[in-house]
Amino acid sequence: MKPHKWAKEIKAWADGAEIECKFADPEEEDEWKLNDDPIWLDESFEFRIKPQPKKPQYLYVHRVTTNEGLKIQFWNKKTDASTYIGKIRLEVDDEAY
Repeated sequence: MKPHKWAKEIKAWADGAEIECKFADPEEEDEWKLNDDPIWLDESFEFRIKPQPKKPQYLYVHRVTTNEGLKIQFWNKKTDASTYIGKIRLEVDDEAY
């Protein structure tokens, strides 16, 4: 037997996940909206599990002395507490993918 078109979303909703919907018609410029009571058989809508915020990513800023003098370097982890001066939060544009 073939699973329901929205089986994954239905199971997640039953387990307490938030569900969003929008019009299925590609000509409709619609945004995803929270739906507390989805009507799964309504073919005019698409459903999805509300995306969860991603864990923020950072670049760690270190002040490093080299033969050439003082430099600022960016690393993907905090490696040395004595040279660490701060961090920069990175944001990824979802449309870039």
